Amino acid sequence: MRTRALPTVTAAVVAATALIPLAPPARAAGPTHTAVPASAATTPGATSIRPAGLLPMRCRALTFPVALTAGGPVDQRISATLCLPPRGRARTLQLLIPGGTYGQAYWFLRGDPRRPSYVETMTAAGHAVLVVDRLGAGASSAPPFERYAPDTQSAVMTQLLQAVRRGDVIGRRFDKVVLVGHSFGSTLARTMAIRHPRWVDGLVLTGEASARVEIPWDEVIHSAADDQVLAGRDLDPAYYTTRPGARGTWFYERAGADPRVVRLDELTKQADVYTEEHPTPDQNAAIRVPVLIVVGQRDKLVCGPEGSDCASSASLYRQERRWYPNARLRVEVVGRTGHALNLHRTAPGWIGRTRTWLEHSMRAGCR
Repeated sequence: MRTRALPTVTAAVVAATALIPLAPPARAAGPTHTAVPASAATTPGATSIRPAGLLPMRCRALTFPVALTAGGPVDQRISATLCLPPRGRARTLQLLIPGGTYGQAYWFLRGDPRRPSYVETMTAAGHAVLVVDRLGAGASSAPPFERYAPDTQSAVMTQLLQAVRRGDVIGRRFDKVVLVGHSFGSTLARTMAIRHPRWVDGLVLTGEASARVEIPWDEVIHSAADDQVLAGRDLDPAYYTTRPGARGTWFYERAGADPRVVRLDELTKQADVYTEEHPTPDQNAAIRVPVLIVVGQRDKLVCGPEGSDCASSASLYRQERRWYPNARLRVEVVGRTGHALNLHRTAPGWIGRTRTWLEHSMRAGCR
């Protein structure tokens, strides 16, 4: 693992909105304020404005050397940002895993510009957070498609989780490690809890449920090599991203989102590649830690007659309960919200309730 100072995040990333505060250069001591990783700082076409202020926290960028398969050569890297509370010693670390075509920015952006983001909320509550870019996103490696194995993403996440558990992140171990995912990131979080149950103390699964909707993916994604936002990255043609404008159509409930956030989401999208095999719902019986599932009621990828019953929190709980027989399960359906839960105006409400749930679950123990 290598540590590097966070460079100044330029006004370009703000993209005509005050949702992302600017970051001063990292210093050797004292809190470093950062809003998004440097990988998002080169977004074209944005204008400079007066940014909003961040809640205090200490952040630094990290790089983790990883192998694409268990026992393979350690010749790739994962970029991440570690944020700590402004004071005191964090006892719980949350590992935040973005969904498909998302990177670290997803966890730093404010769905409501007047209220804290996920990272701000959790660090203010005394938690440490480690936000990662999966392969193909941000400053992480983007190896050729032929080098991927069916379990590459989970193999990489296993290595990161091992580093956290060994205490490699800040030179000491955390009492509790909670995996927090969005969409495919939630799938990876579940995979870790199934395969390595002793390493995981809790799960927050957002934008995922046991039943999904088959949407017309040809209308949603295209080759990342053809996308203007990702121009110049020289990506393998197998990497994909969302088509221009598709995020607003498929990932949002427009009535519940700030149009500036939707535009900024488009400008900070990332590349991805799909090879992973999903664990089936019946495998969730191996999970024995507290699990919180959060789904937007208008999630076009999850909810509907052919997918999950998102009519209410109670109805989705009844659907999911059978698949988590050994976990302490809580389910929340968030109204006026689509797939990109963090990026809706409703985000501060469910994020705050997640913070309360986490604090209670980690104090109560879970095994």
